[in-house]
Amino acid sequence: MVVGVGIIVGEIRLPSLGFRRPRGDKRVFGEKIKYNMKIAMIIKGKNISFMVVVFLSSLFLGACGVDKSGVEIVSKPIAKVYINGKESGMTPYKNNTLKPGEIEIKLDDRFGNYWERKIKLESNVTSVINWSFDGVKDSGYILSMEKTGKDGSILVNSNPGGAMIYVDGELKINTPAKIENIDEGDKKLAISFPGYKNINLIIKVVKGYQLIVDTKLEKEERVENVYNISPIPARQLGSKIKIKETETGWLRVRSEANNGGTELGRALPGETYELISEVNGWYQIKFANKNGWVSAKYAEKISE
Repeated sequence: MVVGVGIIVGEIRLPSLGFRRPRGDKRVFGEKIKYNMKIAMIIKGKNISFMVVVFLSSLFLGACGVDKSGVEIVSKPIAKVYINGKESGMTPYKNNTLKPGEIEIKLDDRFGNYWERKIKLESNVTSVINWSFDGVKDSGYILSMEKTGKDGSILVNSNPGGAMIYVDGELKINTPAKIENIDEGDKKLAISFPGYKNINLIIKVVKGYQLIVDTKLEKEERVENVYNISPIPARQLGSKIKIKETETGWLRVRSEANNGGTELGRALPGETYELISEVNGWYQIKFANKNGWVSAKYAEKISE
């Protein structure tokens, strides 16, 4: 009898991570999870792009003595699934009757956006694909397993490369990397890269098998405040200035907002002028049918 190793994907709440079980769900940790279950996500101060729970279970993928492979696909948006060029269904898609070996998978949302990839199916193993694509950017992950006959291990590839790999909260190494000699049991696997959303997985390591994680991280969108600063503010309609008393008994009106500007004339104390704008301690006024500048030190704003 051929007993296969499969990967079941779902979402549950773990108290330390802030995820909620659906009401009435009384399953214990480690049981089989409903495929592609939709559950509310609670983010508590952490940037978590998505959360999956991966369980290894005894899963028959074919009749006695016949090697079979499986694939499970979830996509955003929902898409048509093509396997080796043949239309095979819609996402979420599941097929456990495929032949081991390399296959080509294409996802098409029928609006001109598509994703395609060649993957290798291992005998008696179900591989999982979870991908988001919109024609401009895409992100997601592919999970599969291979029999090694050695202690449990994890092989992680990422795009961009150099992402940090954490196992049970401990930083191990940067991608691409193979982490060997991992004890059997449930492990928390996190993949992190600055400026990108984290991928967080809960996996069950099994002796004799290597879990392969191939992922493309989703870039975080940053909103930056853009301020348009003009050296000369917009005209303030309805405002006027009044010339103050000066030592000379008059105030020069200049062509520019500095002492080097050409003198256009002289304003007398007590006179009022229309205020056009102000900048760097100077007022621009309407003077003798021209725009001139006077020092704000010797003028004051008044209401009309």
